[in-house]
Amino acid sequence: MLQDSASNQVSPQVLTNQSFEADNREAVRHVIIGSPLGVRRTIHQLHALRYAEVARWTHPIAIPDNRIIITPDQGEIMSLLVKLIRLD
Repeated sequence: MLQDSASNQVSPQVLTNQSFEADNREAVRHVIIGSPLGVRRTIHQLHALRYAEVARWTHPIAIPDNRIIITPDQGEIMSLLVKLIRLD
């Protein structure tokens, strides 16, 4: 789950899968995990490609005890992309 950096409160609504049946849309959630520099650069690269506004991403969230648990909704699948990026 994601936390609001200002209040440290868990925000389950951020991860809720929203369906927009009237116009055939679905909310697809993206997760970027990496070094702070790598995550920031990836977010800015996605913005440069006009894929996602920088402001739409949450503030950086620390992963407690170097672990994370993701619980999908029934019937959901997960696809992971690992991309090498230049940090210089």
